[in-house]
Amino acid sequence: MLESEEARIRALYKAMGFDDVNLEKPLIGVVNTWNSANPGHYGLNQLAEQAKWGIIEAGGTPVEFGLPGPCDGMANGHEGMKYILPNRELLAAGVETMAKINRLNGLLLIGGCDKIVPGLIMGAVRTNLPSVFLGAGPMLPGEVDPDSPFAKMYNRPQLHLSALDWGHEYYVSGKVSKQEYKALEDSVCPTCGVCPPLGTANTMNCLAEVLGLALPYGATIPAIMSQRLRFAKASGRAVVEAVRMKLRPSELITEKSLTNAVRFMMATGGSTNAVLHLLAIAYEAKRRLDLATIAKLGKETPIITDLMPMGPHHMIELHKMGGVPAVLKELLPLLDGEALTVTGKTIAQVAETAVTRKDSFIRPLTDPYQPWGGVAVLYGNLAPEGAVCKPAAVAPEMWRHRGAAMVFDDEAACLDAIRSDRIQPGSVVVIRWVGPKGAPGMPEMYKPMKFLEGKGLAASVALITDGRFSGGNRGGFVGHISPEAACGGPIALVKDGDEIEIDMERGILNVLVGDAELERRRTAGINKPKRESGGWLKIYSEQVKSASLGAILGTGDEK
Repeated sequence: MLESEEARIRALYKAMGFDDVNLEKPLIGVVNTWNSANPGHYGLNQLAEQAKWGIIEAGGTPVEFGLPGPCDGMANGHEGMKYILPNRELLAAGVETMAKINRLNGLLLIGGCDKIVPGLIMGAVRTNLPSVFLGAGPMLPGEVDPDSPFAKMYNRPQLHLSALDWGHEYYVSGKVSKQEYKALEDSVCPTCGVCPPLGTANTMNCLAEVLGLALPYGATIPAIMSQRLRFAKASGRAVVEAVRMKLRPSELITEKSLTNAVRFMMATGGSTNAVLHLLAIAYEAKRRLDLATIAKLGKETPIITDLMPMGPHHMIELHKMGGVPAVLKELLPLLDGEALTVTGKTIAQVAETAVTRKDSFIRPLTDPYQPWGGVAVLYGNLAPEGAVCKPAAVAPEMWRHRGAAMVFDDEAACLDAIRSDRIQPGSVVVIRWVGPKGAPGMPEMYKPMKFLEGKGLAASVALITDGRFSGGNRGGFVGHISPEAACGGPIALVKDGDEIEIDMERGILNVLVGDAELERRRTAGINKPKRESGGWLKIYSEQVKSASLGAILGTGDEK
């Protein structure tokens, strides 16, 4: 950089009060996605302040800037959900833009919610600046009366936000009063922080730790604990040390660490959305990872925890059992222990620090909850490029299912059919034209699955879609069907009454209609719903790639 350019940049920083002493030190971008529109991020300003102290103590200069951090829960069931996955790309671009413009030396990435964590990581990978991720921490679960129908549904009084959706059916059917339902509303979100089960947010916070971009033990510290404030300060110190060590994301995000992350996701029954995000992170890092590899790793990796929504335990209970390192310790024989972390230690060295508790619900590999992984990839004539489901959150009797299709071209029509009791037990609900291009934005079909659960149909009705699901969904769902309907995928050819076959153990998803008939339907033409998108969503729909590639904004060299 020319001396005059350096002087200009220094002058602009001095306009904000920075002086020569500050500017001689490493400039650390503090990427803060705080806002008061998202409870998952409401506590981030406190974390940012502590992290900045840590940066200063370690000899760096913090330079803070903000990026959008929306809440998935705020977006469920309406047009806003179309923007949630695309925001991942905006965040990656925002990190890249600010880092390049401001001549930063390192990045501290502060976020927590579902698409925000991978978006920040993707941006850091693009810049390849020494980076540390700092999560928001889990919300505490809510408490309801142990004798209430809501508690009996989960066999425990500790609940979270999803209870409002399946519990709504209890209210409209008269099983609970308006006052009881209002009491549930008042209690399910008792603190700030990301949703308390192992949904997408907590899955991605854990995977940031497994990938080596976050300090050990941090993913599970509850948002409101002072321990998280101290952890934030340590994260600030760590990023300055990473700058000194010249330890970059390209050394951390490797095929070794990505494989470890997939195995951790499988072993804990993590969110199906993590498949999209790991594929996207791998693409940004120019590392090899595809659905076939994820499918193979899933068959080799047993489930060794029973975290909600698979089981009864929330993240605070995992924290008490030793957090992510405690899981890594049991999983270590299946991991590549040489994968590096931002501390300079290997993942094996991190795992060795964990203390095993006698009362732990983290099981050894020799005594798993399930002998194969929590997430499965399916293929067949309905999903030539693949589809994703979560057997960990499905009753075993629904792992294999055949039923007649009930087809809907949008979420609203499906919700109306569920509310009016038109969904037949044993059927397969199909929601299409809601993929990355078709919606656009690949919204999650969270409410239809929750409403089926509330109607008592989750154990007899499957739901398949080219859209996504929430990490908190339970039941016989299959998402990410690729190619999507908007790209001419076979899901666009399905008709009411067609028999559909799902086999999660064998990895199969078929419509039991002959090839000739499917070709006849294709030749006759596909009735594509009219959807007009403007602004950012129009740009996104034109550029986004298949869910089988991570719904990335690719450059044409993805395959």
